[in-house]
Amino acid sequence: MERRVIISMIFLFSISFMFYNKTNVLQAASQEDDSDSSKQIETVEGVTSGFDCAVVGLLCPSTHRAADYTTGIFTDDKQFYFVVNIPQSFLTQYFLDHLEITGTVYNPYHHAIEPEEIHLLEEGNKSLVYEEGYFIDPNGHRALFNKGQIVDGVWYCDECAADQ
Repeated sequence: MERRVIISMIFLFSISFMFYNKTNVLQAASQEDDSDSSKQIETVEGVTSGFDCAVVGLLCPSTHRAADYTTGIFTDDKQFYFVVNIPQSFLTQYFLDHLEITGTVYNPYHHAIEPEEIHLLEEGNKSLVYEEGYFIDPNGHRALFNKGQIVDGVWYCDECAADQ
């Protein structure tokens, strides 16, 4: 009988300890999120290029477009920004094009940006191509990536993709 009591007490103590630790971890994480100055909204402008060339300070040649490189934004001051939470194939369709991305830049990993808006900059024109989770296809239709398809390297909404 005494053995059962001891085992029960150890079991209850273990559960209490796990709950206490989990609560402290969750509280610490929520305090981190509330006071997190490691992320900020910024606008980054540059050319869509691959990371492998950017690390040596160069834009990719056009022959790298079809390669399986990590595509991001290479700025005039030779900084490379990883564009997170969107498909690499979306960025690849704008390979070597000039883009402006507004979004959350994460530090200390700065140079990782989660876009809210992406604009294509060409010949003095600024065209919205992505906004808050939606891409804008060449026909001007907004779609989520799970409601779109790539046709010949370009993202289209499902309806437009069927017409291609």
